[in-house]
Amino acid sequence: MFIKLCMVKKSAIKKLRRLVLSWVAVTLLAPAAAAVPDRFTLSLGAQEYWDSNFARTADVDSEHYTRSVASLAFNEQLSKQDFSLGVSGNRYEYAQRDDLDVDFYKGNAHWRSEWSQRVKTSLNWTRDAYVVDRLEFASKDVVSLDNFTGQIILGTNKHVGITLGGRQVAQTHSNELREFLDFDEEEWFVAGTYTTANKSFLSLRLREGERWYVHMVPGDLRMLDFDYRQLELEGSWALTRKTQLGFTVGRFKREGEINDGTGTVALVDLAWAISEKLKLALSYSQSEPAAGETSDSPADVRTSKIALNWELSSKWLFSMDAGYSDQTYLPRLALPARDETITTFSPLALTYKFSELINIRFDSQWVDRESPLLYRDYDYALASLGLTLVF
Repeated sequence: MFIKLCMVKKSAIKKLRRLVLSWVAVTLLAPAAAAVPDRFTLSLGAQEYWDSNFARTADVDSEHYTRSVASLAFNEQLSKQDFSLGVSGNRYEYAQRDDLDVDFYKGNAHWRSEWSQRVKTSLNWTRDAYVVDRLEFASKDVVSLDNFTGQIILGTNKHVGITLGGRQVAQTHSNELREFLDFDEEEWFVAGTYTTANKSFLSLRLREGERWYVHMVPGDLRMLDFDYRQLELEGSWALTRKTQLGFTVGRFKREGEINDGTGTVALVDLAWAISEKLKLALSYSQSEPAAGETSDSPADVRTSKIALNWELSSKWLFSMDAGYSDQTYLPRLALPARDETITTFSPLALTYKFSELINIRFDSQWVDRESPLLYRDYDYALASLGLTLVF
C-alpha cells in the first residue's frame, strides 16, 4: 500500500493554483492555546490530502483533494459575562471528481454568566458539519448537526452544585436522497455534581427526550422515531499529580417501533504526563447508536485508543496514535448480521511552529477495515500537509 503523490490530470493552470493554495494560503490547524484568547482571530487557508483508496472499495481508487478554510472568531468578557462567536467556511475541491466539490460552514456561540457565587448560566450553540465517507454514500452529501443547549447551575456550597437544562438538536443532509435521515431532537436534563478541592468531580445526570424524523418517505421510515431516558454517572479524578482518570457510564431506554429497548454507553480515559514534554493517553468507549443516525448504523461499537504526544522543543510537536474498533451489525434488508473491525494507525503527526502566526503540520494515517462482506473489506492510507496563519 502506498500513496500516489502525482495523480492530478488537470490543466497546468489548475495545478499551479492548487500549489499556490497549498503554501501561500493557510489551513485551520489549531494554533498553540493562549491563556487569554484574542478579541478577534482571523484564519484563512488550504490543506492538501492524498487518499490511496478514496472510493473505500476492495479495488484501489486514489484521490487528491484540497480543503480551503476561512474562519473568524470573536471573544469578549464584560464583568462576569463571557461571550464568544466563531464561524468557518469550508470548501473541498477534488482533482478527479469535480462533481463532489462542495462548500459548507461550521460555527459556535457561547454566553456564560456568573450572576453570583452560587448562580451561573450558559447558552451554547454549535454547528458541526462533515462530508460523508464514500462507504456510507457514493454521491455528494454534507451532514450538518446544530446543537442548542441552555443550562443554569445552582451551587448549594463550594463543593455541591445542581444543573438544570435543555437541549435541541437538528441533523440535516444536503443531498435530497438522504433527507429521510434528517431528524430533530429535544431533551431536558438535571444533574448533581460534587467537586473536590483538587478539582476532581463526580456527577449523576438524568436525561430525557425524544427524536423524530422530519420527512415522510415511502417505507414507513418514521418508525425510527423514539423517546428515550438515560441515567449516567460522570467523573474525573486526579489519581496523582501527573495522572488523570475520566469516565462516563450510562444506561438508557428507548421506546419506539424500531429503536426500542435498553442499552449501555461508556467512556473511560486515562491521561498520564510522563514528563513535562511527553504525554500518554488511553481510552475505551462503548456505544449503541440508534438506527437512523446514519444509513450505516452499527448496533454496537467498542473502541480502544492509545495516543502519545511529545513536545520535542518549543517549535516542534510530535504525536502518534492507534485505535481498534469492533462493530456489530444486526440483519437489515438483504444484509446479514455480522461483525466488522477497524484498525487505525497514525504513525506520524508533526507540527512545526514557524512563528507566533504560522504553523506547518503533516499528518499520516493507515486504516484497515475487515468485514465478511467483500465490498466492505478494504484498507487505505491518508496523508495531509497544511500551513496555518492566524492573526
